[in-house]
Amino acid sequence: MVRPLMIIWTVALLTRRERSPLAGLLRTPHDWVLLTYLFYVVWNSPDSKTTFSSFFPLLVFYALTVQSLNSWDRLFKYLKMWNGMLLCLSALAVASLYGIDLTGAVDYTSKNAGRLALGTWLCNNPNALAHTVTVAIPLSYCMFFWRCGITSRSIVFPIYALLIATCVYYTQSKGAFLVAGGLMVVIFVIGRPLGVKAMTLAAASTIGLSALSFLPRMEQMGNLRGDEGVQGRLMAWELARTARDNTMTGEGWRQFVAMITWEGEIIPKATHSSYVQVGADLGRPGLFLFVAGLWCAMHSLISIHRLTRGDELWERCRRSAMILVIAYMTSSWMINREYHTEYFLIIAIAAAIHRLCQAQSSQEIVSDTAAAAATDSEENLSALSLSAQVSDGSVLPRLAIQEELEKSQPKAFWTKIGLMDALVCLGLTWCVIEVWDYVLTSL
Repeated sequence: MVRPLMIIWTVALLTRRERSPLAGLLRTPHDWVLLTYLFYVVWNSPDSKTTFSSFFPLLVFYALTVQSLNSWDRLFKYLKMWNGMLLCLSALAVASLYGIDLTGAVDYTSKNAGRLALGTWLCNNPNALAHTVTVAIPLSYCMFFWRCGITSRSIVFPIYALLIATCVYYTQSKGAFLVAGGLMVVIFVIGRPLGVKAMTLAAASTIGLSALSFLPRMEQMGNLRGDEGVQGRLMAWELARTARDNTMTGEGWRQFVAMITWEGEIIPKATHSSYVQVGADLGRPGLFLFVAGLWCAMHSLISIHRLTRGDELWERCRRSAMILVIAYMTSSWMINREYHTEYFLIIAIAAAIHRLCQAQSSQEIVSDTAAAAATDSEENLSALSLSAQVSDGSVLPRLAIQEELEKSQPKAFWTKIGLMDALVCLGLTWCVIEVWDYVLTSL
């Protein structure tokens, strides 16, 4: 179904009248990073043709999503649909607890010792389901509570939050509980005054950590080495580290499989970490590109704050996108989502916001410059000429005056990858490897 869908989507984009405000395919740092990621993955693969045919559709979905989200209204509707789909997953899962099983979830739940799961390809285990739907709590907060009416705050949001919390609770996923707690902290930190941020972090480090200890299976956090699931993951991480260190470029896209010895049998074991899997498959350069895509998304959402804070819809979209990025970056330590469409769609949302803000910023700069030239040019030149006089009566050259005028104009935000971005991505890659090694040596 993917190929016909892409063709229909492409034709619809080419034939419609309303186009992206920033036309073109390679206009943002996100575009260039993901294109480089494609070239690297294909070049590094043992079977370049097969890898290209598998990886290229993911990039097409990214490009089509970026071009489709050509207005703030469409972007917000897309985010609401994303949130609505997560609510549907939660509802299907919770309904299976009460005898309404539309996906065969009961069988998967029983196989996982009573931990809630769905009978779908993506959420057929408790951890995957929990990490998938957890992000809907802060998303619902941004859409139905933050600066919303009394009905939305008192009825809609509590119902949605209760539904998602119930789903996550019955999955008994320790990692998802931690991610949920972190995301709840994030929504009270983004865009808040410094005092509120400090109080939120203080409460999270005391009351929040104490509350987490009452959730199911959280008592095992004090003895992770004794958890069989953790033991298997550590063995997989150790094998992945060996693959990472043996070759600079890893074993190739989707080539690494951790074969561990467990109770006398050799069985395949998932790494349960997107970072670890990418490091083993693609080596340090591939891990760098994987992290760079996420950094570009986060950098855009941070740098456009000055443009979106004056408009409620814009800021709501920015906060929602930031929550998606942070949730993905955090959950990627505990689940394998490195080669799924989710990674590309989340970056596409940030890239679409980037394009909208870049187009808006360019229009503001052009209009402000034109207005200044038409109405205030003579006054500005006169004032600058008077202020530029020195003791001997000479006047600064016209070039200096022009420089002063240019400094007074609004500046566009981050639009291309520079040396500082490369250093940040190198630092983030180093942090990922250090955390990876630290977990293996400390647990």
